[in-house]
Amino acid sequence: MIPTFGKAAAFSLAALAPLFAQSEIGGAGDQSLRRFGEPTLIAAADTADRTSIAAEETDNQPTINAAGQNQGAGAAIQSESASEANAQDTNRTKILGQAEALDEIVVIDQTGGGGGFAASTRSITDALRSNSKIQYLQSDRSSARGGEIAPPKVSIRGSQHYENSFLINGVGNNNNINPGGFENNDPTGFASGEAQSLFIDTSLVQSVNAYTENISAEYGGFTGGVVDAKLKDARTDRWHVMANLRYTQDGWAKFHLNDAQENTVYATSASYQPEFNKYDGALSLDGPINDYLGLMLSYGRQYSKIPLYSGYNLRDSGGSFSKKERRTQYRENENYLVKLNGFSDGGFEADLTAIYAPYTQSLFRSNVKNSDYDVTNGGLDVILNTQNELNFGVLKNTLSYKRTSSGIDDAEFYAYTWRVSPIGGAVDWNSSGANAQEGSRGNQDFLKSDIGLKSALYLDDIYAGDTKHAIKVGAEAEYTTAKFEFDGGTTYSSPQLNVSATGSKEDGIIDGEQYAANKIEYGALERSKDYYTAALFLEDEIGIERFTFRPGVRVSTDNLTDNKDVAHRLFANVDIFNDKFLNLYGGVNRYYGTQILGYAVYKYQADSYTRSAYNAPWVLGAAYPSVYEYKHLKTPYSDEYSAGSSVNFADTLFKLEYVNRQHRDQIKARYTYAALAPNTFDYYNTNEGKTDYWGVTFSASKNYDIGSSKHVSEFSATRSDTRSNLTGLRGFQDAMSINRSNSVSPTHVTYDGEVKLASELPASQFNSPWIVTYTHMAQIANSVRVSGVAWYQKGGRGLRQLSGTGDVDPAGLPTRIFEVKKYKDVFNVDLSVHYDIKVGDNVFTLGLEILNLLDRENDASATNSTGVFSATSVEEYSMGRQFYASLRYEY
Repeated sequence: MIPTFGKAAAFSLAALAPLFAQSEIGGAGDQSLRRFGEPTLIAAADTADRTSIAAEETDNQPTINAAGQNQGAGAAIQSESASEANAQDTNRTKILGQAEALDEIVVIDQTGGGGGFAASTRSITDALRSNSKIQYLQSDRSSARGGEIAPPKVSIRGSQHYENSFLINGVGNNNNINPGGFENNDPTGFASGEAQSLFIDTSLVQSVNAYTENISAEYGGFTGGVVDAKLKDARTDRWHVMANLRYTQDGWAKFHLNDAQENTVYATSASYQPEFNKYDGALSLDGPINDYLGLMLSYGRQYSKIPLYSGYNLRDSGGSFSKKERRTQYRENENYLVKLNGFSDGGFEADLTAIYAPYTQSLFRSNVKNSDYDVTNGGLDVILNTQNELNFGVLKNTLSYKRTSSGIDDAEFYAYTWRVSPIGGAVDWNSSGANAQEGSRGNQDFLKSDIGLKSALYLDDIYAGDTKHAIKVGAEAEYTTAKFEFDGGTTYSSPQLNVSATGSKEDGIIDGEQYAANKIEYGALERSKDYYTAALFLEDEIGIERFTFRPGVRVSTDNLTDNKDVAHRLFANVDIFNDKFLNLYGGVNRYYGTQILGYAVYKYQADSYTRSAYNAPWVLGAAYPSVYEYKHLKTPYSDEYSAGSSVNFADTLFKLEYVNRQHRDQIKARYTYAALAPNTFDYYNTNEGKTDYWGVTFSASKNYDIGSSKHVSEFSATRSDTRSNLTGLRGFQDAMSINRSNSVSPTHVTYDGEVKLASELPASQFNSPWIVTYTHMAQIANSVRVSGVAWYQKGGRGLRQLSGTGDVDPAGLPTRIFEVKKYKDVFNVDLSVHYDIKVGDNVFTLGLEILNLLDRENDASATNSTGVFSATSVEEYSMGRQFYASLRYEY
């Protein structure tokens, strides 16, 4: 049994679990309620390539896995209680052989305070950093944005960051309305959220499985990979209390800046944050209500304070505009959790979970006074998981209700451009020259409510001659109401000085000073769309002596497109010598994704007016209708071909794998320009997106002892190539594919001096050709835990767009000009050290995390909103050495 360190604060890698003796604090009675769907049971039989990050307590002693082979550092870990309760499920893993059973990294308690890897955010995606198959943005951990707490974006096997499936207790956590990212949110534009609806703190998480290839037919709604988080259960031995605090600030970090940032006297926007304070805190209480029912209550908060200055200038006592106004931005993510979990003697288990996770960014428009607004994300999930042990198998059901949103709130309803007033006047600031800007343009929210049901039956093993079958069959359905709400607003411009002007500010008038001659009114709007999806899946794992086959099929449909999509899944493995030493395996799979609903619900109507005097009537001028349509689309899909081998030699697992992905029918944006109505644009999505990816991964993992210390090491290296005609982070709104009035080629570009198809451009993000990682975890003297992650990232190729147009395409249209933007290589080492002090049943844990231990000046260049560099873009660098301190108490 692994040491529990206060019965909950287990640590480091779960692969360490079988190596550690039980601590004196844990006690024999320190048992969790039996859990179902654990990664080492049904999930382990999925034969998917998985990285698992766990925060669970296990009672597993042996280092031999269910297939009867020695486990490496990347192995799945079974708890004794779970394996005994689900022996038939464990048998499923026995027929699968080495390839899949040894293919997961399991990290214990990825919470910072309790142990685990160092991380800039306590998020699920940040915890996947040791997997070389998963790519992060080049601009991740930028030195210019040290105060951010939102989860980093990840790409799996050439996908866009929003083409993965994120799950919480088996329930979808994707934002499929507007998942482009927070980077370019502004009250005057299309609000954009992140790929995940709820940002879950890893202190609440029992395990995270990242499925990267050969993924079971049980999973759908993705073309990249699946990231499946399971929340912790309440314990039943006694009541437990935990409190944790983690902190860092700008004074604990070394900044690596470019010349422009170094010379910045007043930082006026979140693109450069020279000051910040970041806090992580968590409280939890869990224990038994009775012998069969446990209760967990938890609250966690991540908070960041970012002092900045206004972009506008205030008039000083001498009458000149030289003063800046001190402003502060905030970031906040909260997790409220209530969970009941229990079981009966008759083989019935149930979880009821309610988690509320609101996220807020408090921002302002840099050059505009009184322009504060909030970017919001998150919402509520209520999930009921049940499991019934039947005479012929196990039936699992998941019923869920979700209500989430993302948008822009608390913005002003009026935006103004004024003339700067004479001394003593109302407008005593300037934004640029003689003009001063003020206000904003109203709130907008994308709302989504979902009701979902999934039911899966895992049949007992069936024997037919020399074959053994493990069959699972299931169905799932989800009904969604997506809605866009816009409160409307008014923008005033063309200020005219007039000392006789009288009227209200809401009508664009400052008494005795000036009035606005132009205005645009944006009417309040609401648009909604009902959307349902349904799927059936069937899968059979067939074992014939040393051979394993896993054919499967998943059939899905939705009412938005009426597409009927049939996804084949096939995995095969052969144990060459039938002794678990050498395995060869491979698969042929298709994965269907989901639709992006933004254009199905988004809408705005703008009318322009002019007036000749402050007391003259407004005269209606041009209208600016923008029509957002959701035309019939195919479902995006990805075809995968994989092959691999594994060798278990000298207690070390070696693996070599090849994966080829062909992403097709990816969603891109277009709009058409109506010549007869020059202010009208018709926005719609197409299936013109295309990405080709291949990757080869070599890995080696091992558990070992050095004296009394226990160690786990894992090395992983992936060589890959990605080519895509999707640029930027919001490919479904890809600005490069937008073509106004057919004046520029929508299909071709000039790239490195040649006219080429846009689809032949290299991907501008997530395209490093080499990712190499090394992970090491150690326990020393039963009270010190050390973990480190080193990774090398070969600089990929970005895109820089030059001014003007290049040669014409075959249709005679001029092309946009691009050249290669070469990223520099990145090498980074993160280290964390945690020390436990035990006083009776009380455990105090002191933690220190060091990011970028070697203080490297790594490339973290950020692109503009279109996903490319402009001719004037300059390089940025990642944060240098940064310290996080933590203190944790547990009883």
